[in-house]
Amino acid sequence: MAEVEIRAVSKAFKGTPAISDLSLKVEDGEFVALLGPTGAGKTTTLRLVAGLEAPDSGSVRINGRDVTGDAPADRDVAFVFQQYSLYPHLTVFENMAFALRAPIRRVPEADIRRKVEEIARLLHIETKLQNKATQLSGGQMQRVAIGRALVRSPSIYLMDEPLSSLDAKLRGECALNLSASRPISGRPSSMLPTIRPKR
Repeated sequence: MAEVEIRAVSKAFKGTPAISDLSLKVEDGEFVALLGPTGAGKTTTLRLVAGLEAPDSGSVRINGRDVTGDAPADRDVAFVFQQYSLYPHLTVFENMAFALRAPIRRVPEADIRRKVEEIARLLHIETKLQNKATQLSGGQMQRVAIGRALVRSPSIYLMDEPLSSLDAKLRGECALNLSASRPISGRPSSMLPTIRPKR
């Protein structure tokens, strides 16, 4: 189960409202895109769900539980940042495997390799697995960041403009692959990407 509910949430930064009285429900397994121009509050909404920001009012619930005061690590959420946030000294494989190697997860190395290679094929970066992050194009780095989230199999994927650095053909293909990738984890998950309209 991966239901997300935002209840009457407001958030302001230095007195400027970013979100005002937002209520939104994402059902278990649903793919919901937040569409809007820069400054519309899309990223802030994702950060509130992830626990990277605290609302000024209202609440965030995941799987029926109020998580408004919970730390990000306690929410079973994977976040793909618009700025990639890759480890430059690690290879693509190591970046994607990083979360799976955390002591809290204890995933066998053979399972890590299988999962990383499977997601890398899905995102067309399987030939780049031994490259350092600094040897990649912007579009490739973005796909590695997406792959790092997909290998974790969380309840919720939050993606901040995950396809913005890709060309039109690859963007369309990756959008279809993202939607199709959720069953790979073996359980349904909710996905909330943000999209900025092209001018």
